[in-house]
Amino acid sequence: MRAFAPVVGTREGDDGYVTVQFVVAVAFSLVLLVLIANIIVVQYARGVVRAAAEEGAQAGSRLSATSLECEDRADEVLASLLGGAMGAGVTVSCTVGPTGVAATVQYTFTPWLPLIPAWTGSQASFAVKESPPS
Repeated sequence: MRAFAPVVGTREGDDGYVTVQFVVAVAFSLVLLVLIANIIVVQYARGVVRAAAEEGAQAGSRLSATSLECEDRADEVLASLLGGAMGAGVTVSCTVGPTGVAATVQYTFTPWLPLIPAWTGSQASFAVKESPPS
């Protein structure tokens, strides 16, 4: 019987070529993963901003409520659900009229990577003011 010897060969000049491609592909994949995670976090933050505006308008719609109570309730929601650096770019303003309440939350969310611009916008919520019993 004849024994088969393993074939061992070397290529000249191609050493490490696949490694460079792999490292570049992994780097692009990680950048894409960070961008997708950032978009998901911003969508969550926009939901929190919407909830804060609605809670503020609802708190300001009570008969004896003032704009300060509306702003305090919206700030409370923001502080409990959106803290840290993302919460720093959020401002709340409320207008309480005789028949209605408007709560407006303005936000600017800074992206994690400098490749994309900052997300800015505002969310307004309205509620009808309670009327005294007649």
